[in-house]
Amino acid sequence: MENLRLDDFTKYNFLSGLKYSPDGRKLAFVLHEMDIEENKYLSNIYIYNMERDKSYKLTSGNAESSFLFKDENTILFPALRSKKDKSRREKEEDLTCYYEISLLGGEANKVFEIPLNVNKIEMLDENNFILTALYDNNKPKLEGLSEEEKEKVLKEMEEEKDYQILDEIPFWSNGQGFTNKKRNRLYLYNIDEKKLTPITDEFTNVESFKLNQDKSKVILIANSFIDKMHIKSDLYIYHIEENILDKITHDDPFYYSYADFLEDEIIFTGSHMENYGLNENDYIYIMDDKGNAKVISPKDFDYSLWNSVGADIRYGSNATIKADGKYLYFTTTEYNSSYINRIDRTGNIEKMTIEKGSIDGFDVLDGKIVFIGLRRLKLQELYRLDNYKEEQLTYFNQWVIEERKTSTPERLTFETEEGITIEGWVLKPVDFNENKKYPGILDIHGGPKTRLW
Repeated sequence: MENLRLDDFTKYNFLSGLKYSPDGRKLAFVLHEMDIEENKYLSNIYIYNMERDKSYKLTSGNAESSFLFKDENTILFPALRSKKDKSRREKEEDLTCYYEISLLGGEANKVFEIPLNVNKIEMLDENNFILTALYDNNKPKLEGLSEEEKEKVLKEMEEEKDYQILDEIPFWSNGQGFTNKKRNRLYLYNIDEKKLTPITDEFTNVESFKLNQDKSKVILIANSFIDKMHIKSDLYIYHIEENILDKITHDDPFYYSYADFLEDEIIFTGSHMENYGLNENDYIYIMDDKGNAKVISPKDFDYSLWNSVGADIRYGSNATIKADGKYLYFTTTEYNSSYINRIDRTGNIEKMTIEKGSIDGFDVLDGKIVFIGLRRLKLQELYRLDNYKEEQLTYFNQWVIEERKTSTPERLTFETEEGITIEGWVLKPVDFNENKKYPGILDIHGGPKTRLW
């Protein structure tokens, strides 16, 4: 075995977007690999067959980073595969094209396109979808224009792309660039009629949305502002058939971080930000059909409800909270590890994972849990959880364990004052000899909400 090489990180595989098929027999996820020559990531959809305990590559376009199940044997995913569509996007035209591919084999076929830059989409039925997409208040609208008129507007936009007008705060977001006057809007889209119906207005930013089980209602978290964004947020229910958007914010000010339907009630997380602002840990609430909300998480349950174990061996996004059946499943970060937990409507909390490490993302269907995790000294792999026992399903990064020597971190703690304990780690060189001296690097990282892995 050899020590880790400087360029080994270019061979790592990253997993994201883990989802169960509707029948629970298959898993879909995205595998990301590095392309050093092109200086980019290659992303493709993979399938894991739960009955055959085998994974296989579904797409090979190298640009499929998100998807949704149309049914148990069909996946929809956004892609720009034709030269014409790529050219339209390069000219700053808002466009998202959707392809369909069977899990049983065959080629992907383009089935529809939406004249927006979609960031999340859910299917209501075969012809109707609900989605969020980027809306730019400063960008000219191209709907209804002829090709000639469209070309003229796009040319004018190209001439003006060298500068930005900044007239609101915040105007920048890490990883997104300039966000001035840009919002995520909620829309309905009908494929047959090619009809796009906005649900929220042009100055409301939709942070998340979830459908109820019969797909008649949507719960969404949103923030409406002009010129200056509010730290607080609001909760809404959209009744699809009636086309009614109701604000159901239970208290003001309040910051909602997650909301979903739990049987006939609403479960959500958030805080009043009274003590630590946005850094305050969330409580878990239940709301009945009359809008009455109450805290169900115990008062002494003071954990962040997400995975904040920091690492530079991830790429892509993963879900770390989901309602399923009678429970809300969520992650907590506790000291140097994160765990999957669940809570019922009465506030009973059960820890589902007991192994140390990082839960990078998970999905759950009818109580059956699968997750993407960092375990022991391994990179990301897919795991199945059964009665607290974890079974590794994939081995995309097994070569690191088999071919490279690694060092196990050693935990250190010391008390700075009474009741205040600081945690640190020592990572000794491979084949460490206690009789030798080695140069050392001291790395101080902020906290305490972020843990390095």
